[in-house]
Amino acid sequence: MEGQIELVDYLRQIGRKNFNILDYIPTGSEKAIRRSDLVKTCGLPDRYVRNAIALARREIPILNLQMGRGYFIPDMNDEEDRKKLIRYVRQEESRLKHIGWSLKSARQTLRNCGIDWRTEGEKKKQGKGKKKHKKDAA
Repeated sequence: MEGQIELVDYLRQIGRKNFNILDYIPTGSEKAIRRSDLVKTCGLPDRYVRNAIALARREIPILNLQMGRGYFIPDMNDEEDRKKLIRYVRQEESRLKHIGWSLKSARQTLRNCGIDWRTEGEKKKQGKGKKKHKKDAA
């Protein structure tokens, strides 16, 4: 968002250039850590910890299975953790499916009103892959 400091910029500002949330999240569900404890351990605000987790999830699965036990990286050598990862994938796929159905009606409503949600409200940028028309050049 405009005007908000990004996580990387914030970490640089406080002198933590090599911060990696994965250094603080344990492997194995039995060692799960609550986010409030991550906040204390990392010394970062809750919002930044949540953002760091979201970014790290692009590289490695980090689970928090709504049981209140906390975040952990599944131990793929442990049968229970493998089952938890399967449950997590199914849960998130179901969530994705429900979001898709919700968006379908919202997109249809915008189309019915002649609104292209992908470009509405954006400033048109010239020179970024779009050809400049002769009448625009004048």
